[in-house]
Parts: sequence; structure tokens; C-alpha cells
Amino acid sequence: MSGTIQKRTICFTCSQQCGHIAYLKEGEVVRLQGDRDHPRTGGFICPKGAQAPQLHYSPDRIHRPLKRIGARGSGEWKPISWDQALDEIAAKLMQLAADHGPESIAHSCGTTRGSDAGIGKRFMNLLGSPNMVAQDKICVGPTAMGEYLTYGFGPTHASSPVPGVTETLVLWGRRPTQSARPAWRVMEKAFAEGTRLVVIDPARTDEAARADLWLQSRPGTDAALGMGLLREIIASGRYDADFVARETIGFEALQARAAEYPLDRVSAITGVPEADIRTAAHMMSGDGPTVFGCGNGLCQSGVTAVQQGRIMACLIAITGNLNRPGGHMLKGPPRDILANADWMAPETISREQRAKALGADRFGSIGGYDRLDEAMAEAWYGKRGIPEWISSAHEPTLWQAILSGRPYPVKALVIQTHNPVGGSANSGEARTALLSDNLELLVVHDLFLNATSCLADYLLPAAHWLEKPYFSVGGGFMGWSGDYVEANAATIPPEHEHRSDYYLFRDLGRRCGQEDWWPESAEAFYDRMLEPAGLTFDAVAEHFGPLTGAAARHPDNSAPPPPSRRAYGTLSGKVELRSTMMEEWGQDPLPHFRWSSVFDHAPDYPLILTTGGRQLEGFHQSSQQTLAFRRKNPHPFVTLHPDLASKLGIEAEQWVTIETPIGSVRQMVRIEERFAPDVVHADRWWYPERGPMPADPFGVAETSINMCTSNADADLDPVMGSWLMRGLPCRIRV
Repeated sequence: MSGTIQKRTICFTCSQQCGHIAYLKEGEVVRLQGDRDHPRTGGFICPKGAQAPQLHYSPDRIHRPLKRIGARGSGEWKPISWDQALDEIAAKLMQLAADHGPESIAHSCGTTRGSDAGIGKRFMNLLGSPNMVAQDKICVGPTAMGEYLTYGFGPTHASSPVPGVTETLVLWGRRPTQSARPAWRVMEKAFAEGTRLVVIDPARTDEAARADLWLQSRPGTDAALGMGLLREIIASGRYDADFVARETIGFEALQARAAEYPLDRVSAITGVPEADIRTAAHMMSGDGPTVFGCGNGLCQSGVTAVQQGRIMACLIAITGNLNRPGGHMLKGPPRDILANADWMAPETISREQRAKALGADRFGSIGGYDRLDEAMAEAWYGKRGIPEWISSAHEPTLWQAILSGRPYPVKALVIQTHNPVGGSANSGEARTALLSDNLELLVVHDLFLNATSCLADYLLPAAHWLEKPYFSVGGGFMGWSGDYVEANAATIPPEHEHRSDYYLFRDLGRRCGQEDWWPESAEAFYDRMLEPAGLTFDAVAEHFGPLTGAAARHPDNSAPPPPSRRAYGTLSGKVELRSTMMEEWGQDPLPHFRWSSVFDHAPDYPLILTTGGRQLEGFHQSSQQTLAFRRKNPHPFVTLHPDLASKLGIEAEQWVTIETPIGSVRQMVRIEERFAPDVVHADRWWYPERGPMPADPFGVAETSINMCTSNADADLDPVMGSWLMRGLPCRIRV
């Protein structure tokens, strides 16, 4: 391409972090292509990555700070300078902290959109507020917590099979063809070398079509299926008796609990034939290694979210697939590089303030993980704060704190790259809270106007990932990949008045008395994280691809670490099939299944709703503006089985109403045999082109299925407070 220069970069459109080559002309990114030489992703690029420049240069981007001058949500704004915006915001935050306590200030962020995502928790801890609200409750967190409670580290559920070694791969509610294509390519190599594939999914996905065995379970019943698998493996003697005897506690109790789930009962709950459950159990417990890979849909199952993580961890353990080559390896945090809580300065907030975190009085993992943290530190080089990234404050409790003042009033909220009015469960409540006069300050930092940002008092222009330096120790700041680090300079400098997460909180922090805690640049902050390993950001960025193993440690630590005080980071130091921490939290220490309370309404809602299946063209609430997404999805689609459509007298492309006990929306019908006749699948949705209409911004209330999902107390997971987005009773009305 004449007149262009090439620059290697790492895409952060989603969590896959693929290596790309950017083509720049006169400083503008004109094209991205996959970098075939990248050692991890080998040239792959998805539609989201390919169209990242289109999203970045969208004419709808917010380019300068805006201050509301009309009623909240009226769309009346005044452009102001960054200095004015930050001065006014900081003054209001400090006034509210003085008048109502720092806990009256909250911060909410969405799924990772760059290396500095989550840095707001550092600002909040330094401010003295425990109320940083994130999406850990419905994204990886419950699965990771299930592994933490069982064997003291995780998550390992994204482990890839080893071609020629792994005997069986289980994909449980996971769609790597749409969410992790580089990982799928590794899986295909494993299949070519004999790895068998078991898929558990309500939908006939591409993975299900490829599978040796597909279990089409009803949405929301995965924990029951998992208990049936545990029962069959134990009852048939196919568990690893040596590993169980040597490494675990609580096996007899688990055996007794699993016996409560005979296959006829499990089949009736899940819709999966008994013979298929038995076959799957035998495939998972073969002589060779098995990898159990689960998706985030399991984290969105409400009351059973952490139980599903516990069940997965117990399956991994009793089949002898923990720390087994070709199975699941506990890599731990990076030994020298600072990660997890090291980014967050948790030592600066008192225990008394931490105990005030929204939801801490109800959910053990928010307010009471200190004992687990100590045990994990003893197993992992003294590293503290490993669970910090899944201990954020509770989003549904945030809305109640704003609306009712319980457990105390929240007066200010800073939202970053998150659209709760479109993406949160029972999102109508989120909108009501954000419009409430009780909320004295609403600041939103985002790329675009959306159904949430249009309600802001101050709307601040965010930097796109192309404008940010890249830094990762495995999952951004979340170090779960052992000794691993990768970095890359920003593809282009920030344009217009866009600012990244780091610079927003650096500049707010300096105005709030935090001057000594914020290095001048994000790169200088990353230098601090790398210093104990004897590395610098520039040195890592100059290296092509990730540094791993000894290369990611200090030269004095090139040898393997000495034995830890604990073999596993649990309270007992063993693999806990019966969880000591769960018992201390007052929860059932053994895995189990139960229905969400929303099914009390089941007679009036005879169908089962699942929502938001992953698409390659989109990532959660992002990419709706791009051509690739809109060509495939010009409207929100609800997918019905042909038999159900015929029974209801419904035709393809007809608009229908989807109703649950929580709410109702309208979507266009797509008729396919991918789901069972009693299962309905609905898209998450908003219309970018409709704009911030005061009555229904971006068409969210009309079309977004999260108007129909549940954050009711009785539907929340009792350990983390995870809300219910998959597996609700519903009905269709023409």
C-alpha cells in the first residue's frame, strides 16, 4: 500500500488480544490485518478487529468533554475543557465524601476495553471508597471463585487441549468459534490428532455440529447436569482414587451429595437423555487427560453461578486432571511482576471501610475473603490480593443504594465504558436509578453516546484501544497465566481530546490528594509493575510476542521456586471437595443445584429464555455500530424452533413480544432448529441510529432483552451476588 507504514499492535477489542499489523497513512490507521508471525494468534483477525479503525474513526465518537445544561437525559450539553470538567468533578467528589463519607461515591466499569481497565479501583481505594463495581459477577468470576474455593487458584477453564496428549475436550456453554478463534485453531489441531469433543450447550452451535457427543441441556440447569456427571463418575468408580485419597478432603461428603442426583432425576431437569449423560461421564473420565472449558453463560445463571464453578472444579479434581499435562495446570500469578491487587493499592483503605462495600453484608466473596487471601498467599510466593479482581461491590445493591438509601446513600457515580441501561439485569431499574435526584453526580467516560452516557452530568471522551499502550500479564492486570507479560506501544497517540482510563484517574486523583500515587504516564506505571522482575515497559514492548517463564522473572529468580507452605491455596491446604470457606460464609459447603425463584411463576411462562449468545462480529455491548455487525444483525432477533413458531402461528421476520416476570420487549423472529422447541433465545440490543430519544434512548426499553432479566435478591448467587441473565421462564405474545 503506497505511502503507508506498518506497525505491530495488539488488539483489545475483546479479551483475546490478537496480534495485528496496523497500516498507517499520514498518521491515520487505514487497515488492520492479522500478524502471521505473532506466536500466539498466528495471523487471525476477526470482523471486530478488522473494523476497529471504522469504530475508532466513527463520526459518532465523543471528542471533547461535555457538561449537561438541561434536565438529565435531555440531550442539552455544553462543551467544556478537561481542566474545568476535572476541577468541578473533583470538587463535588470531595464535598460528597466530606458530607456523606467516601462510601457515598461509587465507580462502575464494564468488560475490559484496554490494558488500563480496572485502574479506577486504585483511585477508589485511595479515596477511601470500597465501591468499585465491575462485571466480575457475570464474567469469569463465578468460575474462578469455584476454583479458588476448591484448589486455591484459577481460572483454568480457558485451558487449551494439547494436540496428541489431551484425550477429551469438554466445551460447556463455550463457543470458541465465535469468542476465541485462535484457541479454536489449537482445538482443531487436537481433534486431528485424536482428541474427542463433548459439547454441552442449549444451542446447536458449530462446536456441537463438530462434537463426538452433544448434550443439549435446558438453559439454567447446568448445575444439575454437573451433579449427575459427578454421580456417574463416582458411582462407576471412574474417579482417580489415588489423587482423591492423597490430595483432597471431603470426598465422602461429595459422594453422598452426588448420590442425590440419580440420572433419571437429572434427565428430567435438564432434558438430556440418561444414556448421553452416562456416555459423557465416561468420556470425561478416560485414561487420558481431559480439559473442561466453560463459557461465561454459566456465570450468568443466578443462584447456581458459583455452584457451577465448584462443580467444574470438582470434576477436574476427581478425574485427576489438575496439574496434569494435557489437562488443567495451575500456573499461579506472576512470581515477580506485580499484578492483581498490586495495581489497586488495597492497603490504603481500612478494613472498616472495606466492610462497607455494597453487598459485603450479604455476599462472602465481597466482604470476607481475607482468610482465603491468606491461604492463597501461602501457596503462591506470598502474593496477597489474588481474589481482589473478583471482589468488586455489588451492582444491583448499587441501584438500591441510590434509589432507597439502603444500606446507605450513594450520591456520586463514575461509569467507564459500561452501559448498564443496556447491559445490566433488570436494566429498567438501572435507568431509574441513574435518573434519580438522589444521585447528585453522574460522570460517564465512554467512546459514544449510548443509553447510559446520554444521562450523564459530565460526559468525558474516552480513548479507543488504538490510542492506548498495551500491557498484559495474561488478562490485562489479572495475572492468572503464571510468569507472562506482553507489551506494545500505542498504535497512534490519543486524538482530539480522548483520554484513557489511566489519565482520567491520574488527573482526578491528583486533584483529590493522591499526587504521590500516580506516575506521570501509563508506561511509567507499568514500569513500576515490572520493576521487581528487572524489566521495563520499553524492554518488553521491544520484544516481539510475550515473555514467559524465566524471561518474565528477575534474573535472581531464574530457578524454580522453593516448595510452598501449602500445596493448594485453600484453608486446609488440600483440594476441598467440601469447602471450608463456604462453610465459614454460612453457605452449603457442597455443590448442588436449585431453581431460581423466578420459576415460581413458571405456570404462566411455559418457555425457557436464554440470552446474548456470543457472535464473532460483536462483543457484549460494543460493535453494534460496525458494518459487519449490522449486516448480520439489522434488527434484534429472537430465535424460535419451527415447532414452536408453528404452534404459535408465527412466521419468520415477524415482530413478537417476549415476556418474563420482570418485563417485556419486542424483537424480530428468526426460525431455526438450533434450540429445543421449549427454548427461546433473544439478543441483547440497542439501535445506534435512534439516538438519545428522551423516552427510550437508543431503543433499549423496546428491544433489549435485559429489560427482562432478573436482579431480584432471591435470584442472586449467595456467594458473589451474580445476577440472572440465562435460564428464565418466558412466553411469546404475537
